[in-house]
Parts: sequence; C-alpha cells; structure tokens
Amino acid sequence: MLRATRLRALPLLAISALGLGSCKQFGFQDHSVPVQRDEVVATSGVRYEDLYLGKGKPAGPGETLMLDYTVWLKDGTRVDSTLDRGVPQPVKIGDAFIEGLNEGLASMRADGRRRIEVPAKLAYGAKGVEGLIPPNSDLVFEVHVIEIRTH
Repeated sequence: MLRATRLRALPLLAISALGLGSCKQFGFQDHSVPVQRDEVVATSGVRYEDLYLGKGKPAGPGETLMLDYTVWLKDGTRVDSTLDRGVPQPVKIGDAFIEGLNEGLASMRADGRRRIEVPAKLAYGAKGVEGLIPPNSDLVFEVHVIEIRTH
C-alpha cells in the first residue's frame, strides 16, 4: 500500500523538481483561444463570424466603435486598412461609411474581432470606388473593436 502511494507521487515530484509546478503553460491566462463559431447570415445578405468575442456589453445603435479594420475584395485583393495609417477609425452604428457595416458591427464587444462579408448592394454597389473597388464588388472586413463609446 505504501509503495502504491509513492508511485502515484512520483509524477508530482518530477514536476516540482523540474520547476514546472509554477510554469505558466499549465495555467489559464487572459488571452484569446481559437474557437470555431457559427457564421451568422442576416436576411440582408451580410455574413459575419466572431473570431474573438471580446469583453463587456454588446454595442448597440448610436454607439461609436473605435476600430481597426482591414478590407479585401472577395478575390483576396487588399483594399484598405486602418493599420496602414496607424489610426483607429470611429464608426457610429447606424452611420457607418457603408450600409452593411451597421449590421455587421452591431452586438460587437470591446476587444472583439469579427470577419464581416458585405454584399455589393450594401457596400459601394454599381458605382464602386474608381481605381480601388470595382463596381458590384462584395467586400470582406476583419475588424477589431478597440473601444465602445456611448454618447
């Protein structure tokens, strides 16, 4: 009986002898953990998937999100990014620079990250943006909400 107890204690002794008992890899830290989440498809055609939920209460209409974003065409061509400018963009839910973002940004939380696909009709439509976004182009955004400001 005493021998069985000693055998069970051996792994614990080995861990403490190696100094791994206090190793951070064995604990839970405050960092994102990749989790597969379902994609949401709105009736408007906007699609989004949360990459990281964030913290705090979800943003609602009229609140301003300070966010970093990168936008691509569906073929993978990178179009724009606040990261290139080094300045986050304020976007008020309900007054976003393209209509589809209003729906895609609603319910995000501070420090949340989301991939949002906006169909052309809710982006720049048939006009596009000369030299940047061809007419009738769907857009793919990856956004990171830095802060939510309530007015």
